[in-house]
Amino acid sequence: MTFGEKLFKLRKEKGLSQEALAEQIGTTRQAVSKWENNQGFPETDKLLQLSNIFEISIDSLLKDEKSSDSANERGYYVSKEMATGYIANQKKISSYIGMGFMFWALTGIPYVMLTAHLTWRFLGMAVFIMAGIASFITGSFSERQEYKVLKEEPLILDYEYLKELSRMYQAKKKIYAALLLPSILLFVMGILAVSLTMSGEFAWSEYHSFVFLGFAAGLFGFCYCAGVIDAYELLLNNDQYSSGLFFKIKRRIRDKINRL
Repeated sequence: MTFGEKLFKLRKEKGLSQEALAEQIGTTRQAVSKWENNQGFPETDKLLQLSNIFEISIDSLLKDEKSSDSANERGYYVSKEMATGYIANQKKISSYIGMGFMFWALTGIPYVMLTAHLTWRFLGMAVFIMAGIASFITGSFSERQEYKVLKEEPLILDYEYLKELSRMYQAKKKIYAALLLPSILLFVMGILAVSLTMSGEFAWSEYHSFVFLGFAAGLFGFCYCAGVIDAYELLLNNDQYSSGLFFKIKRRIRDKINRL
């Protein structure tokens, strides 16, 4: 473990932000950031202060220790800018995925509305199907490369920002939960109405267009809200996410591929 890794680990254990530590030893946050990234070392008086704050000898601070688990102990550091960008990117992706399912659900409208005009009926259905496919493709290409690592590594966020993000999420979670419930309700009602009609309980009619509209709205709302909630949960509850069996299997496979 390098000096930078040790300093990072000790600071996180104390629950100190880079700003708070910098203030205690009379330096800047940028200086602490450089030390943690092994881009320099503090002066002797600063080392002495760090030694007192973390109750560790200067020799132990500076001595490199080889440890195969050092990367796992530290994890991937996520800045405030990166976390904000990731959430915004996930909102964008969730919108496209939601629209993809929404367009597919809307294929039912020309199916029930244009029974007398088969050409227009199939043309309308084809337009919605193609729009859905285009939306899915756009969504898959919207994920930015720099954010993929957040789903592949254990994450560490600055303590102060973690608290800020948690407060923000608690406020927005109520809104997303309020939207999620009616979305699920519309989705379930749409499934039931279509199932009952297909089983012969009801006859197809133009009124089914309202069923498909509700079904489409429910699918979009569910995909968007679930996607955004998942993005916040990934950052805030990463310990649970990264300790899951699926995450460990996925990481082991990736490590083996990288060694090839």
